[in-house]
Amino acid sequence: FRFAEIWLDQAVLSNWQAVAEYLRGYPLGYALHFPNRLSLVPDALEHTVALYRQLDCRCLVIHQPMYDKFSESLLALDAQIRLSVENHRLNPAEFKDWAERNPGLTLDVEHLWKFTLGDASLEILLDSLRVFLTHYGHKLRHVHLPGYWPGFPEHRPMYCARDMIFPVFSLLAEAGYEGFVVSEVELEYQNVHELRMDVLLHEAWREKHERDSGS
Repeated sequence: FRFAEIWLDQAVLSNWQAVAEYLRGYPLGYALHFPNRLSLVPDALEHTVALYRQLDCRCLVIHQPMYDKFSESLLALDAQIRLSVENHRLNPAEFKDWAERNPGLTLDVEHLWKFTLGDASLEILLDSLRVFLTHYGHKLRHVHLPGYWPGFPEHRPMYCARDMIFPVFSLLAEAGYEGFVVSEVELEYQNVHELRMDVLLHEAWREKHERDSGS
């Protein structure tokens, strides 16, 4: 792992200076995930921007309601922040509208498959991703890619759905995507064994991809 996404809650934001000092002790690049709340304590926006700057973050992931309410204020604090709006419980028409109207996007593949496509076949998921990347890949700043498979719980490690993860990795590579890919797993899976399994999965995909592409 070379990068991490940091979930922002009140505890993190109220202690942002200590959090920044702690995280700078690791050789990682960072993205932040804005709180999923419309009511925030005073200084939350200022502390979000300060932590973003201190960690030299790649983007700030944010859900649509929070983007609609806070984006203007966040950009007024720092016009260089790369806001990246995440898709959530969207039907197909709403998914297209999300992709059309937001300047920066976080694609959650699990949300797309489960909520937008209603656990359709893997082939339909991959076709939908091809269309999305063709039309909106230039807006894509961040990707959430847990190991989701229809009928199983959300937010599992990538290796739990190898047959989905491998072709999605390949589609992102073919599209020239250069942002983060975050597994976004539940806390119970955030341990050395599970993380190592996902690293091994990515190494296996990379070897296969390089072999198949002749590079």
